[in-house]
Amino acid sequence: PTNLAKEEGFQQIIWTDASSHEFLEEAGTMNVFFRINDTLLTAPTNDRILDGVTRKSILNLAEVNGIKAEVRRVSVKEILEAQENGTLKEIFGAGTAAVINPIQGFGFQGKRYELPEIEDSYAKFFKDKLMKIQYNLAEDPFGWRYLVKE
Repeated sequence: PTNLAKEEGFQQIIWTDASSHEFLEEAGTMNVFFRINDTLLTAPTNDRILDGVTRKSILNLAEVNGIKAEVRRVSVKEILEAQENGTLKEIFGAGTAAVINPIQGFGFQGKRYELPEIEDSYAKFFKDKLMKIQYNLAEDPFGWRYLVKE
């Protein structure tokens, strides 16, 4: 599947559940987030979806910043409907190596969908917040940083 996606000009694929292929799970090896209107959605963890540190960090940051986040199964149908009616604002992947990587568009059953560039991007917001905490440029309300002494 990854090679087929690359042949069509995509860098990555979003995996669906193994049994029905109705629900979205991960983008390559990253957790994937969807923003419909101002609600952030991501799939629950399971034996195939990693409960990654970056994923947990985004969910924590969403909570303290008053951003509604839902951890639940996200259907392909729901995302296509949100794209069609204009409520799908953004998609991004999150993981240790990529931190947070916006997804510019996607394809499904031979049709391509482009996502708009938005000024109030959650991907940019979370990446900025996360990096500032990581580099000690902002307070760490979560106790994520540890002093390491020789």
